[in-house]
Amino acid sequence: MCGAYFRVTSGELRELIEEPDQYWEYAEKTRDTERAVDIDKAWHALWFLTERAGFEVDFVLGGTLLGEEGGDGPARYFTADEVGNVAAELSRTRFEQLSRGVELSQLEANGIYPSIWDEPDALDYVRGYYDELVTFFAGSAKAGDPVVTIIT
Repeated sequence: MCGAYFRVTSGELRELIEEPDQYWEYAEKTRDTERAVDIDKAWHALWFLTERAGFEVDFVLGGTLLGEEGGDGPARYFTADEVGNVAAELSRTRFEQLSRGVELSQLEANGIYPSIWDEPDALDYVRGYYDELVTFFAGSAKAGDPVVTIIT
């Protein structure tokens, strides 16, 4: 299972809310651009670390459902205001703060996906995606754009 985010305009979000089946068309349109970020399999560890740190907005598994539950995902979205809140929280929380005091054995014991926690540099894998999300959400917030996300 991999996580991905893409930003849309407010008008595009309205279209997606009305026609959620267009999700994949929009996702494909933004692939490999600054409007999209793929966090691979790091999503579960990011959720674990941000929940542990008490983040106010669950930007990994939260958001508003886009369409009906079922199939891939389901896709969810964050409004421009919510994106601003996520961006602010990410920008003031360095990865070192998130991972401080975390033992890899905790991730393993909690069943955090993927099962790489026996590798000494496993948190570096997560850090790279966290840093990408910091940049992505900052850009989305600056543009005033909503964000759509999915884990498939």
